[in-house]
Amino acid sequence: MFNSQWQCLSVRADAARPKPPEVRPTCCFDGGFSSTTMVYMFAMLAVVLGRATRAALSLFIFKINGSVGHGAYLVLLNLRVFGKMAGPRREDYSYAYADGEDIEGDGQQDDGAQQAEGAELDAGVADDVQPWTGLTLLPEKSDVTELLKDVHKAGHKQLTVLLLGKSGVGKSSLVNSLLGEPVVRVQAFKLQADAEATMTIVRHISVGDPEIDGLRIKLIDTCGLEDPEAGDTVNWGALSKIAEDIRGVSIDVVLYVDRLDLYRVDPLDKAIIAAVTHTFGRQIWCRTILALTHSALMQVPPGTSYDSFVDGRIRLLRGVIPRGPLPFLRSPLPAVLVENSETCPINKDNGHRMLPDDTEWLVGMVSEVVDLVLARRQAYKYNPRMTSKPSQRFRWLLPLVIAAEIFFGRRLLRPALLANRHRVEAVEDAVWSLRWQQRNVLGLHPPHRPSKEAAWRLEQMYDDD
Repeated sequence: MFNSQWQCLSVRADAARPKPPEVRPTCCFDGGFSSTTMVYMFAMLAVVLGRATRAALSLFIFKINGSVGHGAYLVLLNLRVFGKMAGPRREDYSYAYADGEDIEGDGQQDDGAQQAEGAELDAGVADDVQPWTGLTLLPEKSDVTELLKDVHKAGHKQLTVLLLGKSGVGKSSLVNSLLGEPVVRVQAFKLQADAEATMTIVRHISVGDPEIDGLRIKLIDTCGLEDPEAGDTVNWGALSKIAEDIRGVSIDVVLYVDRLDLYRVDPLDKAIIAAVTHTFGRQIWCRTILALTHSALMQVPPGTSYDSFVDGRIRLLRGVIPRGPLPFLRSPLPAVLVENSETCPINKDNGHRMLPDDTEWLVGMVSEVVDLVLARRQAYKYNPRMTSKPSQRFRWLLPLVIAAEIFFGRRLLRPALLANRHRVEAVEDAVWSLRWQQRNVLGLHPPHRPSKEAAWRLEQMYDDD
């Protein structure tokens, strides 16, 4: 009697409870358009449209889907992944394109800008051009001029080199060493921020040799890329000023300067490299040479040699510099060793500055620069106007990928989920049947199996917890 009353109260309580909301299916097989199909249709439209329109469509997608189902999740995934493939957001338009790549994909370069730059260069009004008097003072003059002849013979009227790196790594000292004259002021202690983000030095060669006379060497020295006040963060304002100053300038070689006498790559180094990539694009690293200063190490860590220490330091820096989606198909980033100190060892035979491994660092650096210039015809050029529109590449893949997702969901994923649900229901039926038999043997009432609505309610309660 007690058991019968308890069952009646339980049934009344279940009847008095509010029924759970109806769960609408996300797929249908009757040939009509389901909410998921509409979700995919709006996904194809949303990827092409702007950012504000994507946000509105996302809200509408959640509205028609009823809940955060797999359809809305795939749409947001498509907007996140393929939105990047289709092009950067408006605030990310500070990418640059190198090697003659144009944003519209028609293969045509900005010929008008190149002709204007050439006319400005020929007129001699682009920069304050002065004769390279320091070339005659360089002990490596003969070797340097022979290497630069190849650049002039290849049709280059000017060799432009951009120097990037943190403060105190030796960028300004490297400019003075390359030119053979103190043209840039070197600060031993960084007490305040640089007044200018960039400093341009242009020298033309005039040594009485027609094979090299007229070639211009343009060096662009930059300020430190870390925040001068905080010291441990990236100076995004300096990067923006540098990008503005070199806009439209053809950069033949980029020297990313760092120190050799360090044992690890700090988080600040990784952040600066990532900021350079974000500001100038991955293409800038295709024309970059890694220059390691303070290379005349008198002592190396115990248990290692000079060559192994240099290889380890270069390997660490190469590991954090992006080289494209398939780095194993690209040649490693070239690296050179530099010693700007006046105490650098001198070769007694020819007076060239040498390193502990008996290499002449200035000749080696100029050789790497010339090889990189001759290997790539088109120079790197940063121009925000070229990135005023997102790239159209890979957009043709969107319908194919979405169709593949629909096929996978309907033909493979949904049947597998249904089969798994049937197996779970069969196991539950067998468990409740076994309970009924056990209670029947004991003379007890049948077990009270909750209805589907009650089971759904309990599942929601556990999910909320």
